[in-house]
Amino acid sequence: MPERIVASTCKECSVRCGSLIHVDGDTVTRIRGNPDHPGSRGAFCIKGVHGPVVAREHPDRPLHPMRRIGARGEGKWERINWESAFTEIAERLGEVKGTHGPCAIAGAVSNHFVSRGLAMTQLLRSIGSPNYMINQDLCQGGRYTAAMLTGVGAQPGNEIERTRCILVVGKSPSDSSVVQWMHIKAAKQRGVKLIVIDPRRTQIARMADLWLQLKPGTDAALALGMINVMFAESLIDEAFVAQWCIGTERLRERASRYPLATVAAITGVDADRIAAAARLFATETPGCMVLGHGVDAQANGVGTVMAFHALLALTGNIEREGSNRFAKPMPGFKDYYSILNDTHFRMPADREAQIIGAAQFPFWSGPQSWSKSAHNPSLIHAIRTSEPYPVRALYVSGVNIVCTYPDIGSTIDALKRLDLLVVATDHVTPTAELADYLLPKTTLLEEEDVSGDPGGPCLAVVQRAVTPRGEARTDVEIAVGLRDALRARGLLDFELLPWNSHRELIDFQLASTGIDFDTLCKTGFTPIAFGYREYLQKGFKTPSGKIELSSERLEASGFDAMPAYRAPEYTRNDAEFDLVLLTGIRSMTFHHSRFRNHRWARNVQSAPELRIHPETAAGYGLRKGDWVWLETPSRAGRVLLELWLTEDMPHDVVATGMGWWYPEMSGADHGALTFNIDAALSYGPPWDPISGSPEARNSACRIVRADPAEIETLGGDFVKEPMRAS
Repeated sequence: MPERIVASTCKECSVRCGSLIHVDGDTVTRIRGNPDHPGSRGAFCIKGVHGPVVAREHPDRPLHPMRRIGARGEGKWERINWESAFTEIAERLGEVKGTHGPCAIAGAVSNHFVSRGLAMTQLLRSIGSPNYMINQDLCQGGRYTAAMLTGVGAQPGNEIERTRCILVVGKSPSDSSVVQWMHIKAAKQRGVKLIVIDPRRTQIARMADLWLQLKPGTDAALALGMINVMFAESLIDEAFVAQWCIGTERLRERASRYPLATVAAITGVDADRIAAAARLFATETPGCMVLGHGVDAQANGVGTVMAFHALLALTGNIEREGSNRFAKPMPGFKDYYSILNDTHFRMPADREAQIIGAAQFPFWSGPQSWSKSAHNPSLIHAIRTSEPYPVRALYVSGVNIVCTYPDIGSTIDALKRLDLLVVATDHVTPTAELADYLLPKTTLLEEEDVSGDPGGPCLAVVQRAVTPRGEARTDVEIAVGLRDALRARGLLDFELLPWNSHRELIDFQLASTGIDFDTLCKTGFTPIAFGYREYLQKGFKTPSGKIELSSERLEASGFDAMPAYRAPEYTRNDAEFDLVLLTGIRSMTFHHSRFRNHRWARNVQSAPELRIHPETAAGYGLRKGDWVWLETPSRAGRVLLELWLTEDMPHDVVATGMGWWYPEMSGADHGALTFNIDAALSYGPPWDPISGSPEARNSACRIVRADPAEIETLGGDFVKEPMRAS
């Protein structure tokens, strides 16, 4: 049989590059970037090249439904069939529902923008529960919540090819987005101006015309200082602001509280550089802005993003060629998020209002919120304490919450307290180790999907390149099986998961587009025709129909209507914790906690790092390669990290990545409690008053050299090798 080439989309991270999968029989021989894809244009990273193939063929991959027969975390399982799994899970869910009500059943999934998110949400809604957790309180959620409030629903950076100035805030594209990095490098070669705001001297900061090395967590003050300069020097787009913005004078007054001298003292950035950045972004138009994870997951995340949205609006860099344009959906296409919000697929408002977190965080968890998901730390608290009501069963799909939620110890404690934990996964994670039932999921190469890709923009497909191994099923197929078993026992309050297969869902999504899935599969995508300034006909998605520099909805709910600087928590800690910790540093090798069980990834990075300036390290008597214990004021735990010396770090700041665990380590947590930074972090409070996100990006910390004997006790050289991986 001749080799086939399957045009598809890589979904090993959120960039979603177009891919070409080479298949010989039922074996993938190679994956590469698709040069014809309108968004990625052939760009591809190491995760896409190796991750999907190794994930499918990994020797430790679960291939059959499993029932726990030992103690939680003991690793003792017995194989069962799908019918038994669905029957037993449905019966146990029925027991929980009968005793505690439907809201006692909850879920956890990565995000809204994938099929597993919709499948889980609609299954839970059918049961009658509004409670599910998403990871986006730690990743992008602050940006999406701010977009809902301001009306600046921009997809950052997607007009880089046509812009004259790029402002990058809290993002290192060379480590996180191969496509964005490709476009920014090309833009610099054309002479485009580049402003970078970041405490670290990243690769993109080295390229910048202006690098503003601010103190961690002070971004809002910097943005408001730039806004003050723009107002004072009449650098705003008067025509656009007059016609399409409300709250301008209130914002002017708010920004006046941030004169350059004050902002320089807060941020540590020279006043002249702040003013120069404001002038450059206001005059080199059109300009576009790239906001990264550095502005999320902090106790002032939404307000910070609102301040940067105001910079875009005041300069008129909204929906014009070369600026920040909004997502352009395919006419008639029903994406996962729009289905989630469609009234035909939602429960009554009084049931949705019972979401855990809705009372305190209505813009995150309430019926009118962006996410309509639970407040994660509050739901974990409910599992542990039954406050505000009991949560006794949890269905986790495609996410490793033990390794990706702050305060790992509390998460593990919560999972152990559950009456029922079901985990659907394609590899056995520390979360899966605690499950009562382990359900085998398909991998990327074995699935079908269709989604809008604003990077092109285009409508893109994921094609099934090879057959699923073992008895693996897609998330939709698993949800449908559970739905049918629950329905047979009269345990559904609503019928909100109407599809019987993933292909049926895809056909529903495409029904009004005039395009069928088989046609899309021929190229892997179809471009979407789009225009600019669509607000001229439709207005903006706010109550006023305009960009709200002062949010009417926030004010009506008793929140501050405008952005403001709030000092990060680390500024209030004593001298005992004398360093500032940056977390969530991205890597082209890993995605969240994925690929720690892949040899190719561990050959690139074998251990969790702590990046530190050489002079700072010397002050502690530390050298390159030393291991240190790191602790934060939360006292959640302490973690072991390997020192990386780099002059790209400020002297009083250290930084690390996320998601570490060692599959070869014994114990249910596989080393997450010792080597994963989340074991040392608090899940709050403090929380962002609007999104409920914790202060997870910027924390005070202290470090101390680890005794080599301690490392030997933990396993000696296992952190280097060997490892059980494929």
